[in-house]
Amino acid sequence: MYYGFHNSISGKRGYAAALDAAEALGTTAAQLFAKSPRSWKTRRLKPGEAEAFRDALTIYDLGRTAIHASYLVNLGAAGELWEKSVFSLADDLYKAALLGVDYVVVHPGSGDPERVREGALRALSLAPPGPRLLLENVAGGGRKVGRSLEELAGLIEGTRHGVCFDTCHAFAAGYPLRESPGAVIDELADVIGLENVPLIHLNDSRGGLGSNIDHHANLGEGEIGGSLAKVVTDERLKDKTFIMETPKEYDHQNLAVFLEWVGMG
Repeated sequence: MYYGFHNSISGKRGYAAALDAAEALGTTAAQLFAKSPRSWKTRRLKPGEAEAFRDALTIYDLGRTAIHASYLVNLGAAGELWEKSVFSLADDLYKAALLGVDYVVVHPGSGDPERVREGALRALSLAPPGPRLLLENVAGGGRKVGRSLEELAGLIEGTRHGVCFDTCHAFAAGYPLRESPGAVIDELADVIGLENVPLIHLNDSRGGLGSNIDHHANLGEGEIGGSLAKVVTDERLKDKTFIMETPKEYDHQNLAVFLEWVGMG
């Protein structure tokens, strides 16, 4: 099992700053943005930045890393927005390959699921091989793609893509993680295949079951509550990477809760 947080890349160390934060917390994984998540503008790597990141991976002995794609990406769109989304995702995949990052996580977007599938494949074709692309389940609402596990399974069928399973999003989409966490993992295994779910976003939910509200809460303090402990201690998930996207000011608190749940506190 690997575990960590979404960490900032701000500061003189750039991308390596996210790994510095992981080392300071004592975690074994990290997630980061490769550029501003709310801008189409890319971010150039500074001289030596990729080497510094790779060196930090080795020195800190971090087990898993992920880049989260821009929130603006909408692979289900048409026209110019689809093109911009594909190139933005390709840019993240390119950076992940240079940095030695394991996964790139992307929200599928809204609109046509076939466009999502086509866009993901197109982005991969524009980037060097290496990182695995993971499509994240969403909280639902409107025409958002990826609310159901069945829809995600269709998006990755016949590809080397995987799925990033977000607990808050699943609960908000109607999956009963509070009452029946084991049954939800059963469904995840049956529909997606756990071999296709290497990364889990471990977040509590401020919104209720089926609310379609994407608002994360601290572990154990939201509507899912202590049932999240049954997710992290499920034997079937012992080799997965857990990334917490909980409020940043409570990283130490959430880490303590996580470690207590897994018997390492």
